Parts: sequence; C-alpha cells; structure tokens
Amino acid sequence: MVLFKKKVVLFGEEQTISITPLTLLVLLGLILRIPNLFEPYWYGDEAIYLAVGQGVRQGLLLYRDIFDHKPPLIYLIAALSGSLFWFKTVLLVVNSVSIVVFWKLAVLVFKNKSKPVFLSSLIFTLLTTLPFIEGNLVNSEVLMLLPTLFSFYLVADPVKNTPRRTFLAGLVFSLSVLLKVPGIFDVFAVGFFWVISIRNRKSFIRVVKHSAALFLGIAIPIFVSVLYFAVQGALLAYWEAGWSQNFNYISRWVGGGASGQSGLVWRVVVLVGIMAVLAVLRRFFSPRVLFLCVWFVFSLFAALLSGRPYPHYLIQVVPSFCLLLGVLGFGLFRERFLPIPFFILLSVSVLYYKFYYYPTGSYYKNFISFSLGQKTKDEYLAAYDKKTLRTYSLATLIANRTGEDDRVFIWGTAPEVYALSRRVPPIKYVTSFHLVDFGNTGEALSTFQKNKPKYIVLLPEENRSFPGLSAFINTNYVYIESVDGAQVWKLINPDLARLLGK
Repeated sequence: MVLFKKKVVLFGEEQTISITPLTLLVLLGLILRIPNLFEPYWYGDEAIYLAVGQGVRQGLLLYRDIFDHKPPLIYLIAALSGSLFWFKTVLLVVNSVSIVVFWKLAVLVFKNKSKPVFLSSLIFTLLTTLPFIEGNLVNSEVLMLLPTLFSFYLVADPVKNTPRRTFLAGLVFSLSVLLKVPGIFDVFAVGFFWVISIRNRKSFIRVVKHSAALFLGIAIPIFVSVLYFAVQGALLAYWEAGWSQNFNYISRWVGGGASGQSGLVWRVVVLVGIMAVLAVLRRFFSPRVLFLCVWFVFSLFAALLSGRPYPHYLIQVVPSFCLLLGVLGFGLFRERFLPIPFFILLSVSVLYYKFYYYPTGSYYKNFISFSLGQKTKDEYLAAYDKKTLRTYSLATLIANRTGEDDRVFIWGTAPEVYALSRRVPPIKYVTSFHLVDFGNTGEALSTFQKNKPKYIVLLPEENRSFPGLSAFINTNYVYIESVDGAQVWKLINPDLARLLGK
C-alpha cells in the first residue's frame, strides 16, 4: 500500500518517491532512537562491551587477556564502534533493518493482509525501540533480532525454500548464536516445527535435508571462531568464557546450586509439556500459526533461561509475540483465539519472575528538557543514574593523567570508567563481580606486582573481599583525592616509596 507517490527530478533524472506504511514505521523508529545517540555512559552491560572492546582494540586477545562471558560477536562490534555514540549508531541501523525484515516476514505470515502486517510491525517497532524493555540499549538480544528474522524469512516460504537457501539461513542464524547463546532456541523452534510437520517419507527426507543444511550453516561460522582461538592458544579460555560459563551462570540468580537448577528443570518440563500438546493438537492450527506458537514458547523459554528479571531478555520474545497479536486481531475465526493461552503464559511468567520495566515518558522528557536548555548537562546525566557524574569525573581524571598504554584498576563495578577513559586494567576482569565470580584475587594481586596499574580507584559501595589489596596499595601508592566518595590512589616511584617508609 502506497500512501504518497510523487515524481521528482534528481541528478537530472526523473525519480519516483513513494511513502508506504513501512516507510513511516522505519522513520518512527529512527525518530524514537534520536535520544539514544546522546545517552551517557551509564548502563553496565554497554560499558562492559565497550571496555572489553577497547581491550581488543589495544591488541588484547578476547577471553584470555580481557574477559566477559558472552560469545564474541558483541565485543567485536563494540571494538569496531570504539565509542558509545557509534555503538548506538550500529544499534540504530540494525534495528531499522530489523523493522524492514520483520515487515517482510509478516507479509508472508499474513499473506499480504495489510492490517495484521501493520499492527504487528507497529508493536514490534515500539517494543524494540522504546526504553520500556530496554530497546534503547545495545544488548545482544536487540542485535540478534536481525539475523534471526532474516533467517526465518529465508525458510518461511515452503515454495521458494531449498537446501541451499536453508544453508544460507543457517549461516545467518549463526550470527544470533555468536551474539548470545540463547539464540539457539530460535533454531530449536524451527527444528521442532519441521519434525512435527512430517507426514510421509517424502516430507521426512525433506526435513532431514533441510535440517542438515541448517545445522551445517550454523556450525561453519562457529567452527571458524573455534579455529581462530585454537590457533591463538586460547581455545580453553574461549570455551569456558564464551560458552560453558553461560550455562554455569544460569543458577546464580536464585541463590545458586540446587534451587537454580530445580527452577530450570521445571521450565524444561513445562517446555516439553507444551511442545507435546502442540504436537498432538497440531491439526487445529494452520502451519503458520503453529510455527508462531512453537517459536513463541521456545523464545520465552530462552528469555526465562536464567530466571533473571532483566527486561531486555524479553526482547527475544517480541517478534513471535507481535505476530501472534496480528493473529489475535485479524486471523481466521477458527484460530483467532489460539494465541490467548500463550499470552497468559507470558503474563504469568512476567509476574512470577518479577520482570521490571523502564519508564518511557520520563526518558524522552529528560532528553527534550536538555535539548531545550531547561536542564543543565549535570542534571541530564544524573537523570540516568546518580553515579553517572562520578563516572565522568573519574574518567576525565584518568584520561588526563595517563597515557593510552597505562593500566588502571577500579575495585568495584564501574566499567563505564574504563570505556569512557579508554583505559584497561592490568588483569582481564573489568568488574569486581567478574573477578570474584570467575577469577582469583590472589592471581590478580600477583599480576599487580608484576604490572602495577598507574592508578587504583576504590569505589565506596564495593563490599566484596579482596585479600591483600589494601596492603598492596599502602605499600606502592599514595592517596591523591576523593571523587564523590571514590578513593583515587596513584602509583609512586619505588625510591620515593622507600623514602616515605612504604
């Protein structure tokens, strides 16, 4: 549907400019993302990606020399971006393309019916863009929507789909998995749907061929990443940090141990039970609606995998949720209400796990007030987080008093300071919880003895134990100032240390 069409002369040639509902949705997404480009360094995950990316830019090997516990692609994107502005710009571009691909997928699902296509695409645009469930933040869940949606688009049309096309879909799918491990559950949704769609020997052979092509396509990029780290002598570090620790991380939220594992077991039981019901009742669903329901349940399971209530986890559920909304609003009468039990399941899950959300109105009000000069820069920064002003003060101090090759260490959780100052620590951990949960404070202290950071910052809110750190600081450093309660210590010359009796 074309809302506006006009012929104009550009560069000496007549061109036709058309405005469609999709054009308006992409434009809406771009407008809503303008404040994203002016966000400060305040959000921990973004800062960790950028801090790790800064280490990669300085020649450190991911996982071995600089650490976080996700697959590598998000850090490579952060390294290429170099700053929060360009990181957000990547998000803007990726999300804009995601809106287009989602629209194309919705056209296939709803057979070109304009109302459900527009409704589902509008909701998708809003949920993946607004701060409500952290659509404004650069997280793997938002970025991996594009490869996931494009892969589904490639395999969605049974007429056009061939093993070669499925192989290409697998290659693209691997990008989702290389962004975050739970992306694999979207692949499982495709596989399960194919299996329960088998009707005869011919369809069985077709499923086997396409499954093999999909698996091969997914496996090749992952194998290339494995080969790269193996050649670098860091295969074990890659396996542990990029993959296996994602599974160990699952039980940490609910007190760890048995309670966390028990919750996961129950979620698996529910998943298997729902899949069994869908397999038995599949004749009541059209193939497209059946797939949407399967996809929804698998993506919800992925969002609940760790049992944590972080809003951005729910973004993985957004595409199937929006398409099921289109079914509910405009589907055939016999299947229009089939999505309702799944929406109830989502509601119960959100309430049970106590998912929180971020205010949207105040986010845009803060940006508009700052843009109109009604707020000072400090007031604008503080509206994001009360620690943001301290982050900028510490980063300015460190950047002005150190060189690019100097190392600094922050005892606490302030990866924003590393990212903003473009400095990295002498150890591979950029937060205290990474060091305590995944590292060893004794080894860290030994590293400090060999490669002393030029500055050490002690954050007042940090209450984790680091045996020996105080003695090391008192022996080798001098206190210079406090920045909003954060103690800043500077490395002193060994001769001066002896003179001072240190």
